Amino acid sequence: MRLIIVIFFLGLNLPALAIGQTDTVVTQRKDGAPTVNRKGTITQWIGDSLTINSKGVERKIDNDTIIKIETEWGDNYQQGVQELNSGNPSFAIVQFEEALTSETRSWAKLIIRAQLIEAYQSIEKYSDAIRHFETILREDPQTRFLPLAPICWTGTGTVMADTTSRLGKSRDSFLQLIGASWMLASPQRNAGIEILQTLSGDIDPRIKNIAIVQLWRTRLNVTDKQIKPWEKTIHGLPRVFRAGPYLVLAEAQSRVGQTQSAIVNLMRIPILFPEQKSLVAAALYRTGNLLDNQGKSDLAQSIFNELVTLYPQTVWAKQINQ
Repeated sequence: MRLIIVIFFLGLNLPALAIGQTDTVVTQRKDGAPTVNRKGTITQWIGDSLTINSKGVERKIDNDTIIKIETEWGDNYQQGVQELNSGNPSFAIVQFEEALTSETRSWAKLIIRAQLIEAYQSIEKYSDAIRHFETILREDPQTRFLPLAPICWTGTGTVMADTTSRLGKSRDSFLQLIGASWMLASPQRNAGIEILQTLSGDIDPRIKNIAIVQLWRTRLNVTDKQIKPWEKTIHGLPRVFRAGPYLVLAEAQSRVGQTQSAIVNLMRIPILFPEQKSLVAAALYRTGNLLDNQGKSDLAQSIFNELVTLYPQTVWAKQINQ
């Protein structure tokens, strides 16, 4: 069965499990320009480009120009996508893991792992999410899936101490960043702060700014004046990395009484980053609580209903009924 799966995932429409028939990559150089269909067999998709072989000729296509991909997908992957989009990450995981074992193409495996990362994070199985992310990073160091890194943003959930220690000692700065983020809510907090302070001077602006935002999580006492420049730091990140930082900023704003600004920044997450389901669920939960505290119970209830309907297996949805 030929299937076009359009998933707005990190700015790309991502596929997975092909059966070896002709693939079609639809590209567009700039807004308003005509689209171009390139047919052939995708042989590689790592870093910032995809490679497609057409009649023996290989062509590289920049990720930024890709609109969508058409290919044939296996039943497990299709079912996994449906389950994940229906708010059933546990069932999606079963399908994606099956799809991973039967897939033979390396680029497709990376996409399946990306889906697994989001599914595992949705049910707070962060160690499993980290395991798949490490594999992606090992096979594609410049991966477009960096924004899916299982970084701790909400302060909930735990990761095994040996995992965080191993990540913290990694030679890869992004893995160090992940490990340190989980250390902040553990007995390894001081070690995590030291790592983040070092990373806040990293040459990579993404790592530098994410480390700075992570250090905001340690600032329990802040003032309006101190928070004001934080949004500028977030805007220094590529858009796809801003979901978690908006969550941290909104938390600080709510503590200093900037409730309306906090709600605005929380709602940016489901609007701008719907593919990051675990963070969307956290944002909806916090938005509902802030609205409820303002006496806007009807609006809060509509937010909670959306959370329970779309993300029933998340820890945030489960807290609604407690």
